[in-house]
Amino acid sequence: MKNLATILLGAALVAGASANERYILRYTESEPLGTFLARYNLRLRATVANQPIHAVVDPLNRDAASLIQQISDDTDDDVSIEQDQVVRLPILSFRANQTSALSLLNQAAAQSTNVNFFGVNAPLGALRQYAVPQVRADISWLQHGLGTGLVAVIDTGIDPAHPFFAGKVARGIDLITNGGSASELTGLSPEVLALINPTTTPLLRTRPSYVSKATAAFFPASTAADPNFSQIPIGLGHGTMVAGAIRLVAPAARILPVRAFGQNGTGRLFDIIRGMHLSEQRGARVINMSLNTYTYSRELERSSDELSDRGVILVASTGNDAYTQIPSYPAAFQKVTGVASLNPNAVRSTFSNAGELVTWVSAPGEALLLPFPGNRWAGGWGTSFSAPLVSGLASKMLLVKPSATYSDLQSALGKSQPLRDPNLGLGRLDVFSSMAGL
Repeated sequence: MKNLATILLGAALVAGASANERYILRYTESEPLGTFLARYNLRLRATVANQPIHAVVDPLNRDAASLIQQISDDTDDDVSIEQDQVVRLPILSFRANQTSALSLLNQAAAQSTNVNFFGVNAPLGALRQYAVPQVRADISWLQHGLGTGLVAVIDTGIDPAHPFFAGKVARGIDLITNGGSASELTGLSPEVLALINPTTTPLLRTRPSYVSKATAAFFPASTAADPNFSQIPIGLGHGTMVAGAIRLVAPAARILPVRAFGQNGTGRLFDIIRGMHLSEQRGARVINMSLNTYTYSRELERSSDELSDRGVILVASTGNDAYTQIPSYPAAFQKVTGVASLNPNAVRSTFSNAGELVTWVSAPGEALLLPFPGNRWAGGWGTSFSAPLVSGLASKMLLVKPSATYSDLQSALGKSQPLRDPNLGLGRLDVFSSMAGL
């Protein structure tokens, strides 16, 4: 019998008894999968292409812990099964609108003149905002290259029509909508689409309005007062903003959007794992995961290890619950680079999870000016927006060292700016020093 302590704890944390009938199954036995599923009265939902990883459903809705125990007792390590937990984006952790460093966001937004940023249009303030020089991304652009290759963003999708991504978005992977393009605009009501329509884009210096407690997008006052404004989904813009943060560090990086989260900010673990493998199969060498869960997943760790060992660099946010030394996954896995958030004074953000169990390095994560759907821009708070700055560094590393792995990234982060807080890993991200040390 296999060790079930962690798996059963995860099952209990996710859904208690049998409220969740979905499971993730890794199956490598010689007996046909169909025979195995029939024995336990399970139904196949989906399979990760070219992998022995499956989403299965228990139509009998049996007690999850008992079913997992039974299958584990009957099988060896060729079979592993766990509940397919619901994962929430870190921005859902905030209980109040974030206002820290709001004055810096407004200063950046006031510089609304569009300029050419290595072939795409961007407001001057986005390129001059405090975070860019703080991590020394700007002086690294010309000296160390602009990045290369595909960077997968497992998130809510992206607005591929945003000018900041012109020519830099690969065909997306949509795990939410069959046949979808991984566009964040999929499924929005006509009323909401009208609100974010790019033909109504105001100047950036318009006062920002909160879409979520961690997202302040720039809309005119008349739009923010529209009754339909409250219908904008809380998760809208997250993927677009994360992708934008990557390109602030690595302007030549191409984004592979992987839509694994709905507009309410939740997704299934199976889709995250499937997205990781599909990203590798599409050729992504860097995968950004601005997400976290406190429930351990054996399959998430196993897949992370496998991809990392094959040369894929995984970067994840630590989470926004202000925890210290609490495991948060996938950031807590050894072969994943976890990123905590700093305020403009290089002090740990009050919301940021941190500690040696989850944090390799820290990066700015407050009031960042980032692209938002509808040719707009928005302020973002959270470790969600710290992690992609490190993913951008990984893209730049691959330009100089095409064989770079997660260990090379973690070694390069040793050139980060040291901080007094021992919970912030190797310190504040320093793109220039990390690249210069290669």
